[in-house]
Amino acid sequence: MVTRVARRGARRVALLLAALWLGWAAAQPAVDTWPRPAERPLAGEPAWLHPEGRERLLQELVALFRTHYWDADHVDWADWGARHREAVVAAEDRGALDAAFGRMVRELGDGHSSWLGLPGEAGASERETTPTPRLGVQLSYVDGRGLVIERVYPGTPAAAADLRRADVITAVGDRDLRAAGSLFEANGALAAALGEGSAALRVERGRLAFDVEVGATTVAWTDVATRPYAVMLGEHVGYLHVPTFNEAGVGAAVHRALHDLAAEGASSLVLDLRGNLGGRLVEAGLVVGAFVSGPWARATARGEVAWSATYEVGRSPNGGLQAVSRLVQADGAVLGEGRIEDPVAFAGPVVVVVGSETTSAGEIVAGALLAAGRARAVGEATQGNVEAIRAYALADGSRVLVAIARVEGRDGAALEAGVAPEVTARASVLDLARGVDPPVAEALRLLGGLPFTPGRWF
Repeated sequence: MVTRVARRGARRVALLLAALWLGWAAAQPAVDTWPRPAERPLAGEPAWLHPEGRERLLQELVALFRTHYWDADHVDWADWGARHREAVVAAEDRGALDAAFGRMVRELGDGHSSWLGLPGEAGASERETTPTPRLGVQLSYVDGRGLVIERVYPGTPAAAADLRRADVITAVGDRDLRAAGSLFEANGALAAALGEGSAALRVERGRLAFDVEVGATTVAWTDVATRPYAVMLGEHVGYLHVPTFNEAGVGAAVHRALHDLAAEGASSLVLDLRGNLGGRLVEAGLVVGAFVSGPWARATARGEVAWSATYEVGRSPNGGLQAVSRLVQADGAVLGEGRIEDPVAFAGPVVVVVGSETTSAGEIVAGALLAAGRARAVGEATQGNVEAIRAYALADGSRVLVAIARVEGRDGAALEAGVAPEVTARASVLDLARGVDPPVAEALRLLGGLPFTPGRWF
């Protein structure tokens, strides 16, 4: 009897305690004091998956720019971070997080600082790697005229056949491209002919028409798109297009091209920097050095000179000439260096062609040549996008480019206003279809001291 009473009492106590527990739990706030199991960071799990991890990345990014951005007072850095905190912390996936950080960095408006995200993220642009049969040109189509060549790539069948910018392919074999009706149809006829091994082309160059047989081969875009392209425009005028400074070896390739042009009789030069989005300042310095020796630019950060860009020629260990392009800090430390053997010093007159898309090191080179009195400029005004950048990695591996310095002329002349050409001109596809590249025509007028623009009016 006592045992049954004790057991009954124990059950009553247990029920009472359970009721009290349920009543207390129901009265608690809806927000948990402790993270739910799904929200707790696991060992080895990326920090950005959780709000607190995204918050830490935000603070790390703000500290990075506050410490290294070239203009310490560009924005109120704390306020900059606070404005974007909600979007960063609330990001539901990696794509949303990268978009939030991308907007945040773009807001700085310098044109160079950039959020790159994690290495190898899906969606990153990839260059073509598979060689395909091609002529080696960039083409447009003008109805009634044919395929208009906008650019010839070096080392391709088109270059070997001496095809040039502003040439017009009017026929492929018996197929009249003037009536093809579209780029798709005209280019298809060209591709079909090349697929058979060779293509018989009818080409117009201004008032001249000629036939040329072009053999088929494979062209890898990655192998030719960044190479400088050189050709003679006349008996004594060389033309050199430098599409980028972003590849190792560009400086050496430019010096080789200038050597070859001089051997063909070039005593003056059209240096075409249209489409040049910049790249490595060491490579840019090797190109500048073909025309200007010594200091050619400098960079400032937070009111002080951060480094100077120089070009010097001396003797190499084998006794020949060697040129060195350097970026040197105020304390003498070398930030970057590039060397080439057998450099060229081009002493003739130069006209630089620039466009609205010429930017960064592209316009820095143009500005340096103008400031040194070594060139005149034609084309379109550039944007003044002249910061130097450095890549940094955050704790989770995310990468960001930070504008750490502003590049100026060698004597401190500001370049941020861009290059203002002496003569304004731009080329449309219709101009090219008529066989005229107006900026190059203006460059030829300046080099020749002519009272008219050759090819345009006569």
